[in-house]
Order: sequence, then structure tokens, then C-alpha cells
Amino acid sequence: MRAAKANGDFASNGRGQNGFSVVEMILASAILMVGIVSVVQLVPASLQSSIGNRMDTMATVVAQRELDQMLSQPLSTNSFPDSDGQTISLGGVGSPGAGVLMSGQSVVVDFSPNKVPPAGFYTMYTDPTTGSSFELRWAVFPQVDNNGTIVSKRIIIGCRRAQSLGNSQLLLPVTLDSSVQKNGVPQ
Repeated sequence: MRAAKANGDFASNGRGQNGFSVVEMILASAILMVGIVSVVQLVPASLQSSIGNRMDTMATVVAQRELDQMLSQPLSTNSFPDSDGQTISLGGVGSPGAGVLMSGQSVVVDFSPNKVPPAGFYTMYTDPTTGSSFELRWAVFPQVDNNGTIVSKRIIIGCRRAQSLGNSQLLLPVTLDSSVQKNGVPQ
């Protein structure tokens, strides 16, 4: 009897009941909501980063496409129409084109707004699928032998996404650096 009375007293205090109180449920719900809101806020940032990475990859493809066309030209060619119908200048001695800057051990094309290269050394490309625009700039450094014949050319091409409204990401350029030379001429 004494045990039953003790159990009754224990039950009346509420300490032996199983389950959560309303305060505990509110606190657990608040913690859960903070976690859900945090994860939901990461989704747009992740999507924006993914779009930026895709555009940077596309800039690399655009630069490589243009560079391949430049490298396929004979060394004596100073200009040619590319596959988009743009006149591409490959310069000559004393007219390298776009400005270049040293960045550590590598060289990058200068995309400063006040440093627009001469005509023929820059172009815009718009992707027909996405409508994204890319700015290309390049410099060509020929090497000439004693007879005044060009024996090799170093081509440095940079490509970056064109400035777009509402895009807060940095528009860093992709730079490709390559050389082409006559057969039998050491580089």
C-alpha cells in the first residue's frame, strides 16, 4: 500500500510522465527551423557558383577555339577572317596587340577598360545557345631571323565573360599561351 501511495504521489508530481512538454517542442522546432533556413540560403549561392563555373569553362572553350584558328595560319599571315567572320590580326614586328602583364611566373592579358587593344586584336563572341557574351583580347610576339623572316610566333589570348548586369562575381579572364614555329627551327 505504501508503494502504491508513493507511485500515486510520484505520478501527481508529473515527473514520471513520458513525452515532451510544449516548451521543449517549441525549442526543438526553433532549432530545426534555424537549420532548415540555413540550408535553404545555401542553395542560391550554390546555383550562382555553378553558373559562374560553367561560364568560366565556356570562356576557356571560346579562347581555345580562337587560338586554334590562329595557330593554324601560316607564319607569314598578318590577318585572317575567323569562323565567325571577324578579321583577326596576327600582327607583325612592332605591333603585338593587346597589353600583357606578368603575374608571378605567368603572363596574362590586360583587360583594363582604358587599355583597349588596336583593331583586330580584340573581339566579342556571343554563344548562340546561352546568349552569354565573351570578350577576347590577344597579343602576338613574332620572332624574326637575320633575314627578316618570321620563324615563330608566341600568341597569348585572354577571354572573359562580358560585364553583365546583376552579376556580382568577379569576371576573371582565362589566359592561354602558345607558340607556333617553322619546322626545323629550335624554340
